[in-house]
Amino acid sequence: PKRGTTFTVLDKETGALAGRWTAPPLFAFHHVNAVERAGALEIDLVAYDDASVIDDLYLARLRGPERVRAVGRLTRLTLPLDGGAVETRLLSDTPMELPRIDYPRRQGRPYRYVWGNGQAGGDFLDCILKIDLEGDPAANALTWKEDRAWPGEPVFVRRPGAEAEDDGVLLSVVLDARAERSFLLVLDAATLVEIARAEAPEIVTFGFHGNFLGDPEDGPLHA
Repeated sequence: PKRGTTFTVLDKETGALAGRWTAPPLFAFHHVNAVERAGALEIDLVAYDDASVIDDLYLARLRGPERVRAVGRLTRLTLPLDGGAVETRLLSDTPMELPRIDYPRRQGRPYRYVWGNGQAGGDFLDCILKIDLEGDPAANALTWKEDRAWPGEPVFVRRPGAEAEDDGVLLSVVLDARAERSFLLVLDAATLVEIARAEAPEIVTFGFHGNFLGDPEDGPLHA
């Protein structure tokens, strides 16, 4: 912990070193976005105090009786390009993981909404979240949850021709422990209200980082 966290920034065009910064100690699996503005680089990620979460994800631990807390907090680190001190700010009090944004339009640009998985009082990742970065960090999340259902990472699909950042749907493969099979869940991305579900005949193994492929401007979307 005394060594902190080192951020090394490179110029993507030349490969030259743009600078190094030392931030407070943290661990992260997933970065959400990075935006350069106002003379600084803003890096948003799901942060943990340390790397002990890795131990929580071993199979023997997952099969044990203790609750697994495989979630961090959405955090912004601001790196001044003039070499000043790193500023750390909590963006949401809501525990989350597997974050997603509207990457085709928002990656590297200012954005407002983040979707992901969280823990709503249960075990492991038991809900889908939508976090509004312009809201109160203590209460800026919407939640979808169903009893004994464990949703996978949500994938955002923008509505063709949409202008609003959250105008579209979320797709998530959900494990239904009661029925002992999975289903594909379709939620309104703005409200997290269920639109539809398609039941699978069996359990679909959890995966990570799926994408929905298609060009909304050229015609019908396809998976």
